[in-house]
Amino acid sequence: MHQQTSSTQRQQFYNLHQQGQTYAEIAERFGISKMCVRYWCRHLRDGKDALTTYHKKPWGLLHRFHARVRYVILRLRLEHTRWGPNRILAKLRKRPSLLGLKLPSEAEIGRYLHQWRKFRRKAKKKPVLPKSEQATQVHQRWEIDFKVGICLAEDIRVNLFTVRDPVGEAYIGDFVYETHLHKRIHMEEVRAVLRRCFDGWGTLPDEVQTDGESVLVSSHQSDFPSRFTLWLVGLGIIHRVIKNVTSNAEVERCHRTVNDYAIVGNEDKSPPALQYILDQAVYELNHELPSQAEGCHGQPPVLAHPELLTPRHPYRSDLELTYFDLRRVDQYLAGFTWVHRVNRNGQISIGKLQHYAVSQAYVGRDVEVRFDPKDRHFVFSLLGEPDRIIRRKPAKGLDVADLTGFEVWPMGPGPQQLSLPLVFVQEVNC
Repeated sequence: MHQQTSSTQRQQFYNLHQQGQTYAEIAERFGISKMCVRYWCRHLRDGKDALTTYHKKPWGLLHRFHARVRYVILRLRLEHTRWGPNRILAKLRKRPSLLGLKLPSEAEIGRYLHQWRKFRRKAKKKPVLPKSEQATQVHQRWEIDFKVGICLAEDIRVNLFTVRDPVGEAYIGDFVYETHLHKRIHMEEVRAVLRRCFDGWGTLPDEVQTDGESVLVSSHQSDFPSRFTLWLVGLGIIHRVIKNVTSNAEVERCHRTVNDYAIVGNEDKSPPALQYILDQAVYELNHELPSQAEGCHGQPPVLAHPELLTPRHPYRSDLELTYFDLRRVDQYLAGFTWVHRVNRNGQISIGKLQHYAVSQAYVGRDVEVRFDPKDRHFVFSLLGEPDRIIRRKPAKGLDVADLTGFEVWPMGPGPQQLSLPLVFVQEVNC
């Protein structure tokens, strides 16, 4: 094996070749290969120097990009363990320290992270609902899901609420409310979340889909509609209750995405600061980040479904009492027949904490209960004999103030009138 030639020898190769010697003659004289002589002669002929310059070929994924880019990718992924390549790329574009540097694509970021086992995720099959249960239009159905007891700094716990439009493939809203260890979600929190979504998008949906949380649906003992359900009915909204968790798969997936994108890594924030981050995340997910949802084709949801910004049933928070129609509630209740057993006090419980005295003569017997919308009375009759009426009692807890949580004028909102024509599109702030 020949030793490496020096810069002085290389200059001699060139000088001898200029004097007329061939490459072979020079190689034989110095005991090296002809290819080596030819290389350095041509190298010097082209005006280059005789020094050896080694170029170590970069290796590894993303080697074509600045080391700072790779560092920030890993740092973001470690700080936010459930962010995907699209979220990371969006943050790279906003990073002041990376301005002017070439950035990798989502696919390149994905491959770069995939080389570490801890960053890999297993693909899951998406459950498919029967066609009869699927929504077909934007703002036809909103799905809501909850994550309770998220622990923040100073042992503060919050509940996270996510509202999703499965057709528009958009994040309707995400909100946090402070809670305690012994408490779960409250109906007023859910109602406040929906009102903020109604107001933020300027519309009411046709349906709201929830799971079987006890504060949102009727108890198994009476099957009397919950106050939450009746509130939605008064607004002209159908309350859909899922039968199994796979029916709410899309909102649960989005719920997890928002949790990974905005909550994980920000647990040291206060609830107001966390809500600000959530608002920003929802805006980015709807307006800036390309969506992986099938119907978005790589576009942000609002660009893929511009009808999201067109109200389906216009809504303004200050006019809710105008939209709420108690007649809808009465007609809805008129379609039910309930069977209750008279307790030892001669009473029957309808709904929660509403007791109606029937008669001591019917203690231990089952009676039928119907709602008469004409005078808003409950009608009690013998089981199987609806014409044998025992009692008629005025309905309790079913007024507008009871169902909406608003005091009616003059104690609460005054007379309201829809402005005509009511044509507006509010900026999405939820």
